[in-house]
Parts: sequence; C-alpha cells; structure tokens
Amino acid sequence: MNDTLPRLRLTGRRAPSEHIDGAWWPTSKRLADELPALMAAVSDVMPHIAMVGYRRDGWIAPPSLTLDGAHPVELLEFVSSEPPTVILIGEDGHHLTLRIIDPDTDEGQAQRSLAEIPRRTADIAPAGGVHARSVHEVAKKLAEHEGRNDPARDAQILQWCQDAAVQFDEARIQTFVPILVEHIVNNRIHHEHHSATVSMDQPAATE
Repeated sequence: MNDTLPRLRLTGRRAPSEHIDGAWWPTSKRLADELPALMAAVSDVMPHIAMVGYRRDGWIAPPSLTLDGAHPVELLEFVSSEPPTVILIGEDGHHLTLRIIDPDTDEGQAQRSLAEIPRRTADIAPAGGVHARSVHEVAKKLAEHEGRNDPARDAQILQWCQDAAVQFDEARIQTFVPILVEHIVNNRIHHEHHSATVSMDQPAATE
C-alpha cells in the first residue's frame, strides 16, 4: 500500500445542519495504533483531546490511551445505526466527527470517498464551544433545531436521547457524554428525514 496517500480529509467550518467534519481512512482497526497519527494530524485545530468516541463495529481498543508526554485519552464505544464514525472531543468541548473508511477498502475507492468530503473556503474549525451539559439540554437543542413545535415530537426526541445515554452510564468521564448523545440522536433525525424524502420522491404504484 502507498503510505504517501492522504488518509484524512477535513471540511471547512460546517453548517449547523451538518454533523460530519471529515473522513478518515485508517490502516487497521487497532485504535491504539491508529489514533496517535490521527491526533497529531488534527493537533492544529484540536491540540488537547480528552475523549474519543467510536461506533462499535469491529474496533480493537483499550479503555484509554496514553501518548508519550500526554495525559490519558478515554476511548468510549457507542452503538448507533449510522455509518462508522469517530468523534474526537477536546478538553474545551470542541469536537470533530469523522466518517470512517474501512481499512480494507481498495485504495482507489478510499481516495474517491475522501474526495467526496466537501472542502469549504472557511477555515477548518471543530464544532461546538459551549456544549449541552445534560441529556435534557441535548433533547431541547435538537427539538428547537428541527423546529416542529410539536410536544409529542419533543417527547420522542427526549426519549431517543435518554435511550442513547444509557450505554454511557459507566463512562469514566461523564462531562462529554451529552456530545455523543447529541451525535447519535442527530444522526437518527437526519436518517429519518432522508428516508422520508426518498419515500416522497418514489413514484406511486399503479394498479
């Protein structure tokens, strides 16, 4: 494999409606081996990473990772129906969400997948400064962003957030759990909207 090929692509500053900051093509599924290079690559925009959340889909990972001369970084897995992702969370709550390209992907396809990530003219910046401090704040934020003003829908989003949060009950660092919950539920909302759009675009069946 050509080690000079790019393996990371970041967007510029993303819109509030988006929840992906780039894509990453690791060489393996051993996070302890892969994360040091990734963290070094994003150090200009996120110099102090406290936690890495990753979707449970075959990764091999210790509970935490300690780099030479650095503090431990907690690795926290989660369950989600979205495509594989990792979320790098800084000590200040800023975070980068990266779509994962499977390590076994053919070089040509991997490069095409990286190229599909839009490159904007604005400076690259991690998302969110002040993050929600509780599951209820996450639910309120997502409901307000969706803008339906429907109490039943708001209650549904809150339930999704509570369901997503349960899997993090044993996390050593609880401070950043709302970020992961927001990511999981936001993706669920995006998927629901996309499915509804596809359904509307399909021609009606004729008898």
